[in-house]
Amino acid sequence: MAGKFAKISWLEGAVLLLTACFAAGILLWFHTVQPEEVQVTKNPTTQTSQPAEEPEAPGMLEGEVLDLNTATLSDLMRLPGIGEKKGSAILAWRQEKGGFSAVEELLEVKGIGEATLERLRPYVTVGVPAVEKGGDHGTDSGG
Repeated sequence: MAGKFAKISWLEGAVLLLTACFAAGILLWFHTVQPEEVQVTKNPTTQTSQPAEEPEAPGMLEGEVLDLNTATLSDLMRLPGIGEKKGSAILAWRQEKGGFSAVEELLEVKGIGEATLERLRPYVTVGVPAVEKGGDHGTDSGG
């Protein structure tokens, strides 16, 4: 065994050892760091006049609330934790069920659980479901 390693210099051995350590470190990092676990927080000593919820939904304007029964896919994708897949699932559920009657019905959408619902709650509301909208156009109100 000594014959195989006797042909490399001390410098080559050190380079091989450092390369192996680097590769092991990269593999370990990829297996332990998950993108969902990375959180960006504000410096607690910095005081700003902006509300605390703004960093959670950077695509939303201050005080903006979306109606789940009229929001488009691009509107939904501005919500915290909602990408194209979950946004499409919300639209599909809305189409299938005829609209939302309560924000809590988001729990029936695949991929949305309690934590996501609580994160969305400040930014969403439910107006009149799309099926009911326009239902009385052109009808006599009885007067």
